[in-house]
Amino acid sequence: MNAKIEKECPPKGRGSRGDSNSLSEELEYLWDERDAAGKIYEIYLGRISRSPVVRSKLSGKYFLLPWSQVIALAAKAKINL
Repeated sequence: MNAKIEKECPPKGRGSRGDSNSLSEELEYLWDERDAAGKIYEIYLGRISRSPVVRSKLSGKYFLLPWSQVIALAAKAKINL
């Protein structure tokens, strides 16, 4: 799988430094993914929210995108056509 990951976060996404052990306990690891530049990202789902979460292996920062925003992005990409 190759994912294109942009440098800027979508407006309603949330980022975190990921320094807390409690945060890692709230996430279910799925797989690692590389972008076109070869940077590695860990892909998770929130254990309770089941929202997709991406963690940069380089910086350790987390990015969460709520499902409502995933649906909005899919609609914008004309998934219904």
